[in-house]
Amino acid sequence: MSVLKPHQKNQTPPASRWRLWIDGCGGYLLLTGVQWSVGGLSRASNADICVRSDWPRLAGQISRQGADYFWQGRSSSDSKILLIDGMPVPVQGSALMVLGKPSQLSDTVVLSLNAPHRFDQHVDGVVLVRETVLVGPGSDCHLRCREASDRAILQLKDNQWYAKAGLLGDFQRLEVGQRVVIQSLAMTLEMA
Repeated sequence: MSVLKPHQKNQTPPASRWRLWIDGCGGYLLLTGVQWSVGGLSRASNADICVRSDWPRLAGQISRQGADYFWQGRSSSDSKILLIDGMPVPVQGSALMVLGKPSQLSDTVVLSLNAPHRFDQHVDGVVLVRETVLVGPGSDCHLRCREASDRAILQLKDNQWYAKAGLLGDFQRLEVGQRVVIQSLAMTLEMA
């Protein structure tokens, strides 16, 4: 006879959440932590990453271990799958979510969706942050702003965001709700 154990709550603290709006580039959900639940959007959904699609309200989770990211379906018997740059996250349904790790200098990754599906909160992508986020026109940037002529580095330190232009600039604090201009990039940070 087997004894069913009650589902244990995740012991890790909830992910910290921000939205970053970049003029001419789009809006992005920034999530910190090491584990994020993924699911479809519904009234009962409380997933960290919600997709407007036919996905179950809790499809599974993405976790980070060191520099690697893994997918595990909602059943504890599902095996963990290593996610690599350019790989679709294996969720059953019509939406296709792809993990991108454009920079070898940062372990931050970006999740994107193929049209017509969208993330909740009207954002264009979800960024799973590990210390730094690169913004600019280059293919090695996490947030690719093709029209920008400059690059910026965003850094999270002690739960506060800072930004600087390129490698040589000085970091300036990003205040929630205030528009900041860094050379050709203008952005606004919000709590999500």
